[in-house]
Amino acid sequence: MDDNETIDFLYILSAPRVGAMSHLKWTLEDDGIALVTFARPPMNAMDAALLEETAALFDQLAVDSRVRAAVLTGEGRAFSAGLDLKQLPALDTAQQHRLIAAMNDGFGTLYAWPKPLVTAINGHAIAGGMVVALCGDWRIVADVPLKASFAEVKVGVRYPVAALDVARSELTPTMARRMVLFAEDLDAASAVALQVFDECVAADRLLPRALERAREDAALPPEAFASIKRELRSAALARIAAARSGQAEPRYAGWLSDETRKAAAAALGSKT
Repeated sequence: MDDNETIDFLYILSAPRVGAMSHLKWTLEDDGIALVTFARPPMNAMDAALLEETAALFDQLAVDSRVRAAVLTGEGRAFSAGLDLKQLPALDTAQQHRLIAAMNDGFGTLYAWPKPLVTAINGHAIAGGMVVALCGDWRIVADVPLKASFAEVKVGVRYPVAALDVARSELTPTMARRMVLFAEDLDAASAVALQVFDECVAADRLLPRALERAREDAALPPEAFASIKRELRSAALARIAAARSGQAEPRYAGWLSDETRKAAAAALGSKT
């Protein structure tokens, strides 16, 4: 990804029936697999509206009896490159608070989603995009040139609770240190070798394999799956729930700083 490109996040879903919510596309397959796609070119950047829509969509899918599992992917050459750096410096306090809440809601909803969730990482997964990739119960990456990384420290952005808890819970301590603290970039093969992702397949096999895996996972007893998933992630989900309620989110006391604005401008190739 060029430094001058925005950092994005988003989703798509596929079925006989087709719906659309802004930059979210979705359909539902005949076998009950929802295919969700981020469709916000060029890099599927995240903003508050998109994250709010993601939470709303997955809340809807959670209670839809026709939906047995879901696949999440991205349109174009990025899965999602996270938040849009070009927008961050202009956000006032109220807009920052809305974005923090939207991240906790979006990431929190995905991480707590009670049905099997497969993330199909088609390209760059950076910052918030990497958080979303890790929300998958099974993660399949395309064998294409890409970066998988947490770039927040490079641009002076501190993590909201949900983002950090997903990373801390889903990465080994060594990989959390290397990726979260030092923003180490991984390619597709390295991400699988280091147990960040689960499988690497040819690009033209990504969606077929992701749908196949989702069907396999959907065959598990659904009530047991939902209960075990919730219990496995209980500590992280409790912290995320507290942050979503507004009781335990330190970022509300101060998030974007002059350091953030300078680092973001440098990353975008602008003068500080």
